Amino acid sequence: MRERRDSCNFVAEDIRSLSFQTISLISNPLIPRITLMLYSTIVTRDETGLNQIYEAAREFEEENVLEALVTCKFNMKKVEQTLNLVRMYQYRLNNESMDLVEFSEYFIQQYATDNNNCFRVAEKLIRRIGTTITGSMKIFRKFCPRVHRRLDARGNVVPALDYSRLTFRQFQGQFFGVEVYADLVKTLLHELTSFFYHLVTTLKVCKDMIHQEEEVRGDFSRLKEIYESSCDEVMKSLRDVFDTYGQVKLVSDEELAARRRNARPLQERLAKDYHAHDRLWMKHEAYFHRLASGLQYGLDEKASLLWKNNPEWGRTVCSLIPKLDGLGIPFKRSKKAKDEGKAGTFDAREMVYLVKWSGVSRMSDDGKKVIDEANEKQFYLYLQEQYRGNYLFPSWQAVCRERRFFYKQNVSMEWMAQQFAKHIPHDGEVA
Repeated sequence: MRERRDSCNFVAEDIRSLSFQTISLISNPLIPRITLMLYSTIVTRDETGLNQIYEAAREFEEENVLEALVTCKFNMKKVEQTLNLVRMYQYRLNNESMDLVEFSEYFIQQYATDNNNCFRVAEKLIRRIGTTITGSMKIFRKFCPRVHRRLDARGNVVPALDYSRLTFRQFQGQFFGVEVYADLVKTLLHELTSFFYHLVTTLKVCKDMIHQEEEVRGDFSRLKEIYESSCDEVMKSLRDVFDTYGQVKLVSDEELAARRRNARPLQERLAKDYHAHDRLWMKHEAYFHRLASGLQYGLDEKASLLWKNNPEWGRTVCSLIPKLDGLGIPFKRSKKAKDEGKAGTFDAREMVYLVKWSGVSRMSDDGKKVIDEANEKQFYLYLQEQYRGNYLFPSWQAVCRERRFFYKQNVSMEWMAQQFAKHIPHDGEVA
């Protein structure tokens, strides 16, 4: 350690920022050997790189700065240049850290996020705070000493973190306290202290996110909850597409058959695919997941999506559709029904009962909001497609008017569902 410290006690000059093009030129064997050691600011884009900067930033102390000013012989011009550099990256660090905190709040709760099929979580985080990482390395490099010795240029590139005086624990000489230094030096100390405090905090958020991801990957119940929630979110967006363009088949029969043949255990699949794919993959995966769950109970594609959380009940409802004529559901005589050779039109209020009994929507836990209410329209359209009986269905607008009446009267969904259940034989035989 003493030899390492003594090697840094040379005449100080500004350490010039050299681009990668300059480094490549210096590395050319045709160019004469040089006396300047090049300090690399490259950080490996993984958890190791994050930890290296995190540990180096935690070691920051004001004495390190004073040591660097003395050992590297900073003049006031270089102090001012360094201060401007720190202030610039402090501003960028503040912006990136706020974005990172917002990102961390939803990242763990999403099963798939953008670009996760290309980057692991540590690299993804480094990309999000890329300017902060670059800035911190440039600040460390500012406090690396100039080395005057003749070396082979191809061996001159060394890590800045290994030679920066900010990472040293031992100090030369005695210091007389910060009050004896110029105001510009005091300002630099203050700005560096603030920068490294916020840098450690930001990197701690990154480390915590990596740790949380590993915890979730090992917790099957929580992982399944996140997966199902992400599937629900995706299916809501797909429902808007279906409302606009009609039902779209996203999985071919051949692909569906192949995936069912090569199915993996759910726990293994969820752990492996968590944060390993992007949102486009999630749309395809969610659609397949909901479709495959319904197919196990004999539901077709549309029914599988309607009863995504309870396909067994969906089978019960679907089996009832051909039996509607025999349940004694009230109906009204209408000219339209007569013209089409039908016995009448089902009562709109009874259709509200049927829609609520179908279970495609539910009330929130506080009883104040209907969840998945848009599914009711999809079910009503599906009902009309599958029905082959002797009656007509009232328009969806007529059903909505009756539904609003019940909502205004604060009638519970359970009561409405029970009204339709009265038409079903008590023995429960529906099929």
